[in-house]
Amino acid sequence: FVTEDRIFAGVREIERTDREFIEAYPGAPPVLYRTEEQNGYLYQLYLNESGGRYPIYAAGSYIIKRSLEDGRFSQVKIFLRSDEDFFVRISPAGSRSSMNLILNGEPLYTNIPVPLRFEEVLLLPFEEVVRGTRHLVDWPLVTPRRSSEEYRGVRRMVQLARRALPQLPDAEDGAMDASGNLVFIESLRGMEELPGFNCSGFAKWVCDGIYAAETGGFMAIEPLKEKHLDLRGTGWTTPKEEERDPYFGLDWTRNLARTLAALERGVDPSTLHPEATDVRDVPLGSYIEDVGFAVGELRHVLYYLAVEEPGHFYLGSVNREFGSEPVLRQHTHVVVLFPYFEESGEFRVAVLERNVETSVESLERRYGNEYIHLVRVAASENYAPPLFNDTDFGNN
Repeated sequence: FVTEDRIFAGVREIERTDREFIEAYPGAPPVLYRTEEQNGYLYQLYLNESGGRYPIYAAGSYIIKRSLEDGRFSQVKIFLRSDEDFFVRISPAGSRSSMNLILNGEPLYTNIPVPLRFEEVLLLPFEEVVRGTRHLVDWPLVTPRRSSEEYRGVRRMVQLARRALPQLPDAEDGAMDASGNLVFIESLRGMEELPGFNCSGFAKWVCDGIYAAETGGFMAIEPLKEKHLDLRGTGWTTPKEEERDPYFGLDWTRNLARTLAALERGVDPSTLHPEATDVRDVPLGSYIEDVGFAVGELRHVLYYLAVEEPGHFYLGSVNREFGSEPVLRQHTHVVVLFPYFEESGEFRVAVLERNVETSVESLERRYGNEYIHLVRVAASENYAPPLFNDTDFGNN
């Protein structure tokens, strides 16, 4: 549908082109063609249908940018899926072209040489671009072929947990014990006034929705507080274990994930190594032992995990500089992360913490220069938001 006479026509001939529908071949879905002018450039838009509309970001849509002054081509933007955060920008580069690939809103590849003249990029099927760059770009990762059914458990958990969030109480050091009572994590005493969850208790609440569906009860708190002193710690942090508990979030998330992994396998949690559920080997991020990945890498890390490990969600422990005399790197906050693909193909990440839903962007704003350690948990289609004593919020 990107015909040579239309593409290479003078800008004055096409700058006021009316909207029109074009058929690539008889019986093919129509493509909407229109033009726009902005900041000295003419944009030629070839838009595919998505969800009954013709949004700019529909998969396979082309947006060609040309100078209004002399008609020279500047670039073409091609959307890889029906998501505004997944696209390539290809620009002229002499006898070749140059490509930047944006994955989940962040650059993944920059200045990739494309062995095609820019005019060929515009006229040839995009598969020729893929073929010419296959030794430089991991195209199966960029355009994965996954069934939406593989993410059904994650989507169900997000839907049900999201529905319950507004009814969850919030309180420092609060969690639900094995009997469904709200207690203080440190002392295990009952919370009599203004009971609720902190970030760690909330992560346990999410995980208890899986645990209770299989066992009929909730996880005990004391085993989740186990410190793995032989696996983490430094000369700076070890003397501060009792006073500052610098690795609480790391130990807590590892223990939660290990408990559910043992339940899934039908074994005692003590038989699994505490680090068995750690996320470590992700080509799109750089892992630091017991610290995790840079928060700035989180978008790419979660996308990779969604593609390579469908059907999982992740407990994150934020590691940052904290306190004074001395300042230590501590695991100070716990979040629950659900990366998945919608049935329509869009990539999503639900970020839940305490009793609210935030976003990866929110984490980047708050902890942009810090790190986050991840452990994996298998999602469950049997998940049901837990009820704690005297509160019936889960079925409303």
